[in-house]
Amino acid sequence: RGKSTRVVNCVLALKSYNEWKLAGGNGVWKFGGNTKPATTSLGKPFVRKNSEPFMNSFQKTSSMNENLSNGHPPDIDPNTMGGAGSLSMLVHTILIDKKPEEVPLLVESLLGKVVEEFEQRLASQYEVMKTTSTDITASNFNKPLSEPISGDKKMEEKNIKMMKKDDCFLKSITNDELKDQSLKLQMILNKQQRDIQVLKHTIDATTADMQHMQTKFHEEFNNLGMNIHGLAHAASGYHRVLEENRKLYNQVQDLKGSIRVYCRVRPFLSERSSYVSTVEHIEDGNITIGTPSKYGKGCKSFTFNKVFGQSVTQAEVFSDMQPLIRSVLDGYNVCIFAYGQTGSGKTYTMVGPKDLTEENQGVNYRALGDLFVLAERRKDTFRYDVAVQMIEIYNEQ
Repeated sequence: RGKSTRVVNCVLALKSYNEWKLAGGNGVWKFGGNTKPATTSLGKPFVRKNSEPFMNSFQKTSSMNENLSNGHPPDIDPNTMGGAGSLSMLVHTILIDKKPEEVPLLVESLLGKVVEEFEQRLASQYEVMKTTSTDITASNFNKPLSEPISGDKKMEEKNIKMMKKDDCFLKSITNDELKDQSLKLQMILNKQQRDIQVLKHTIDATTADMQHMQTKFHEEFNNLGMNIHGLAHAASGYHRVLEENRKLYNQVQDLKGSIRVYCRVRPFLSERSSYVSTVEHIEDGNITIGTPSKYGKGCKSFTFNKVFGQSVTQAEVFSDMQPLIRSVLDGYNVCIFAYGQTGSGKTYTMVGPKDLTEENQGVNYRALGDLFVLAERRKDTFRYDVAVQMIEIYNEQ
């Protein structure tokens, strides 16, 4: 009986130590064993003391096995039930130098040996007690076993209740967290839906604006096309009118004569201001000159396209031939030259005096200036290349 009690205490001690390790190993682990009083077959009560060291238990188990193998029944000595130290010290001594990964293997080995020893002791105890009394053996054998088994059941039920409570607590915490997360997700989803609605409204407004702009653009484009068409038609009409004007203008110039002769009367120089002029009369294109004869004073008349008197300016002389400059830009060949005897004023009329000013410039300068002015006015329609060349004939050379 004492041997089986120690085995049960050993199993309970190992189970308690395993639970203590699973709980985190906080504090000092202790196991006091069963101190519940029990009665022997002789009716004498005894107290079951703390479990002895595990090594002594195995030594005694070995000796018991030897006795059983030799055919000697084991002696149950009540004095052997007291150990030299507690089971907690024994387990602590065994496991103190072990690594955490070695503990499960060691516990499994110890439990295997304990179960084997427990089965052997049950068999031997049953044989010993069978000779005395079957009822006493059964009562003495079942009574100490029922107590630890019922204790194990209670402990297991307690553990199951604790686990259920922990599960309920974890489930409540999990449900609260899930509710918070669900609420946050719902808020985020609502915000995103509002943002989506705002974006849809913005897209619809932008689409409407784009359609309006496209419609307006097409209208303006059509109006622009019509305006361009009108401008093109007007430009073509302008070119036609311009061409007609050019033709009419040059026809007028042709009607005036393709060759025109002008006469300019030179005034007397300052040192000859007292001289009398032979010019009798100037009217339109006619000039009358008085000539002496043996029958008395006579007159002769000459006809030109135009006659310029002594008092005309350089600008008046150029104004009558200025339309010819436009004919040059229209593609007609124009030639202007001065002819007369030396000192008649050809250089003065064509070039001007030595001290040139804007008022006394001759035909050459004025014709070139007017040529560039007309070319500048027509730069959007025509492009002109101008080249200048000068030749002077003096004394028919």
